Amino acid sequence: MTATTFSPDLLVTLPRPGGVQPNPSGNYAVYAESQYNAQENETHRSLYLLNVETSTVQALTTPVLGETHSEPFFLDDRHVAFLWKKKDAQDVTQLYVVDIHGQQEPYALSDFPVAFGDVKYNTEQQLLVFSSMVYPDVATLQETKDKDEKTKEAKKDTAMVFDSLMISVSTFGGWALSTEGCSPQLAQGHWFGSELAFVSKITSRDNAWQTSQHIYTLSLQKDGSGAPVPVNDDIPAASSGPVYAPKSGRLAYLQMKVPQYEADRNRIVIYDQLTKTRVEVAKDWDRSPSELIFSDDESVLYVVAEEMGRVKLFAIDLTTEAITTLTNDHAVSGVSFIGNTNSLLFTVASMNHPHIAHSLTLATGHLHQHPVSDALKAGLEAFSLAKPEEFTFTGALGDSVHSWLVKPHAMQPNKKYPVAIYSHGGPQGAWNDNWSTRWNYQVIANAGYVVVAINPHGSTGYGQAFCDAIEKNWFTHPYEDMMTGLDVALERYSYLDGDNVVALGASYGGTMINYMNGNTDRFKALVSHDGIFSTVNAYYTTDELYFPEREFGGPAYDPEARKIYEKFSPSNFVQNWKTPTLVIHGGKDYRLVDGEGFAVFTALQRQGVPSRLVYFENENHWVLNPANSLKWHREVDSSSS
Repeated sequence: MTATTFSPDLLVTLPRPGGVQPNPSGNYAVYAESQYNAQENETHRSLYLLNVETSTVQALTTPVLGETHSEPFFLDDRHVAFLWKKKDAQDVTQLYVVDIHGQQEPYALSDFPVAFGDVKYNTEQQLLVFSSMVYPDVATLQETKDKDEKTKEAKKDTAMVFDSLMISVSTFGGWALSTEGCSPQLAQGHWFGSELAFVSKITSRDNAWQTSQHIYTLSLQKDGSGAPVPVNDDIPAASSGPVYAPKSGRLAYLQMKVPQYEADRNRIVIYDQLTKTRVEVAKDWDRSPSELIFSDDESVLYVVAEEMGRVKLFAIDLTTEAITTLTNDHAVSGVSFIGNTNSLLFTVASMNHPHIAHSLTLATGHLHQHPVSDALKAGLEAFSLAKPEEFTFTGALGDSVHSWLVKPHAMQPNKKYPVAIYSHGGPQGAWNDNWSTRWNYQVIANAGYVVVAINPHGSTGYGQAFCDAIEKNWFTHPYEDMMTGLDVALERYSYLDGDNVVALGASYGGTMINYMNGNTDRFKALVSHDGIFSTVNAYYTTDELYFPEREFGGPAYDPEARKIYEKFSPSNFVQNWKTPTLVIHGGKDYRLVDGEGFAVFTALQRQGVPSRLVYFENENHWVLNPANSLKWHREVDSSSS
């Protein structure tokens, strides 16, 4: 029987599939899927095998509560390697191998004494690399473990001593890179022959106020020889996502140009190692890609990028630079070629379902949805969800502003419904047609609200100028958009109850909520999650100084920048706070420390404003623990009601 209410319990216990990894031939793919058991308060993560040719799926490893099978990849066409963290095991996670056609249990491939991850395997060269936290003055992983234990035994105090704002102590797997302070991000790594391209940020005192990270190449030999070679270390901005062309070895990657700006547009750059030249592709395309992959003949780049509340797949012709949209709806991620075929494999998520494997035949444009696991199928069949709607309106600066509207399932005619207006974080982010286990539109909608999710100025996917418009304008253009968007929705949709509107937001969205409390009384209740109380204080306690310095025009001690900080600090409007507010904060939030949440709660309590503080001492900027997520949703629903 189909349930009519998609509850927090259903959200939290619904299986969560990950990205799909095809084998070299492309006839099989593997992915990890986790599921939370609320009664046991345990999560298991196991592997599933997708037969791409027959479009069938089966369990590859046996799920065990409390155990984790993760980061699967193919060693060849039939053997899958993965990380296995056993329940109650004192040892670190190890690498195991399972035969997709065999009946035997997985066997251990590693027995490392220290934790490791970011595993990358080169099937042609049979080279496996990984990252691990090690000491630069020791030769082996065992020596790192021994030094850890000796240091722990010798230490009598609990002091933590810092000489800089950001500290990184890590090296590269089995070899320490000769670049001092290099901390490779192998998750953004790609192979060509025995050469590996990766992203790294060199440790320095200015890491907290600079975004620069660069692309490196490293020719790896089995004796561990080779040194990293920088590709773009002359550019003081962020770069990411390197991928090699399959035949020529040209390297494509994503490059920002503006220092300190984490939301600058990603440009596509192709680097020719023979000529040492870099060429920017599709310079005039006003989108910010997040993924790249070459076609087999290197004539096309397939690109993933946000656009108009979706995450779409595009094709860029490298001769003409013509751009073709390949998918128009939902959110695409994790794109791979299916063997040597002219088809792509990736996952698609939407507001109505989590990530599901799809294949796209490029010659015909046919998009095929593959089946899901039995557990996920049963979970999805347990509820029904309304199809999201969207609307646009003329907002600040005369610009068109895009918004989503999500209704409860099976709405009753002639009934007025309360409104929940969402304010997203970032602020350079967006409400997309995507699945979320934290800010899920459908859970709030099926608690009886109509969700209005507005993408105001500062949102991504609508062009760089629209995104940049929030700089030094935190609560001018975006606040105008939020208020105008709500007015338009109330006028356009007769079933919305304008006398019963609540507003919710996290991070920048939580800061927007705090600002709203001092500048309007149109809301019946507010939910402020990990928001800023004082922009000045937040500057001195955050882990990324480049963000406020870019947003407000400099450090908080700069006299001119200080005016911008003060202009948009919710603390300067605290005397106007009257709306009942739920305040939520994480004890391990180093982006916006818990003192900001305590200050919001103190200001509310001292002025007699009905308020409640929910403090998760072990959560960071996000609530990730499933049991805590359930608590979060129940508190939000109760406070909004």
